[in-house]
Amino acid sequence: MNTAICENPVKQNNPANQLQWEQINCNLCGADNTEIYHRERLPYFEQLLDFQIVRCRQCGLVYTNPRLADHNATYLYGSDFNPDQIEAHAHAKQNVFERALNEITALYQSNHNPNATKNPPTLLDVGCGSGHFVALARQHNFEASGIEPTQASARYATEILNVPVHIGPIADIELPPQSIDIITAWDVIEHVADPLAVMQRCSSWLRPGGIMALRFPSSTWQKIKGLILHNLLASRRPVFSPTMHLYFFNVRTFTQMAQRVGLTVLKAKTTPAEANTDNHLLNYAKLTSQIFLRTIETAGRKPIGNLEVYCRKLT
Repeated sequence: MNTAICENPVKQNNPANQLQWEQINCNLCGADNTEIYHRERLPYFEQLLDFQIVRCRQCGLVYTNPRLADHNATYLYGSDFNPDQIEAHAHAKQNVFERALNEITALYQSNHNPNATKNPPTLLDVGCGSGHFVALARQHNFEASGIEPTQASARYATEILNVPVHIGPIADIELPPQSIDIITAWDVIEHVADPLAVMQRCSSWLRPGGIMALRFPSSTWQKIKGLILHNLLASRRPVFSPTMHLYFFNVRTFTQMAQRVGLTVLKAKTTPAEANTDNHLLNYAKLTSQIFLRTIETAGRKPIGNLEVYCRKLT
């Protein structure tokens, strides 16, 4: 998973010692009118916490509420930057990233004459983590760079992979308006405190006709997994992981948000699951769940799994 974009990275050494909650309104429509979507109990450093995930009755957006003020602490303080593990995880993502680059290339070229300019298209990976997608995009002749707020991940990208990275939270990064051809955000939008603001900022950087591609957990698929694991199997395994996952979109709610920032959704599909490098039993469970998911999607004729969405900025 790519590092979450944290608008204000936490500073304290032990977030559990200064536990703070915040109550929010819907980020999509602004309403404060919700129903319970799911409940989850999971560890947060030294203690167990109870969370609720709600759905806005007005627009349908699913989000964690109330949520921890230091919502990315479990990632920022729990990350393991062992190079072997980083490279193993990147290898597991390789095929997923290759397929995404093929989609991006096809969509970009469908709206651009590839011979109209000698310059390669510019690509910005928001929340680039250790930089492997940026490195792969550069191998495919994109002029690619990243944004990463976590210093250890950014250093790995710049020092080990030798790729350019803007270090810091997205709100602090200054780029010229309409200067980027393609923006990607893999496993990022679910982590941010204000996804509408992040989407607006990214849209402002895109050139007219530019492509934005995102991957994120689907609210529908998370709900199905929660029902199976928690209600049927009585498992304690986290599904929504609300210590750091704040928002859960489906195609409809994400399309509404994209439209608000001047983007039109070109394609939405279920993202393929990458192999897990540590747990063969989890790999088997993933394969089984993907077969089950494909059956539901075929019957319903719409993607409900964890989503990849490709957008174009309107001219």
